[in-house]
Amino acid sequence: MASPTHAPEPDRFADRAVETRSEWAGDEEAAARFGSPAAIRAALLSEHAAEFDAAYAAALTSARRTLSLDELHHVLRVWRRVAWQTDTDADAVKAMIEAQRTRTPREGSVSWDDLKAELGI
Repeated sequence: MASPTHAPEPDRFADRAVETRSEWAGDEEAAARFGSPAAIRAALLSEHAAEFDAAYAAALTSARRTLSLDELHHVLRVWRRVAWQTDTDADAVKAMIEAQRTRTPREGSVSWDDLKAELGI
């Protein structure tokens, strides 16, 4: 696998869907800090570990079935972001998990219907 800072040569991988640019400015830092599935999992909160394990296992199964690593790369990129967020501000991630669990809206939020009415839609 090419390092995040070096794009692969286009001719060599012309038949594959290879990402040459990060979709998020922090992807390179997250890849450097959480370069393996074990490092990603170690950084996650216990509430996320089982979800990561399931997504990782499904991506490995897909890779075996399709002979493509695209889904695996996607899963690792998404979970590196979660690991980075957790490492950066675990309290905010815990608050997000709690809000999802209790379905508590964020302070200052409004319903979709209220927003449409406010906008005159």
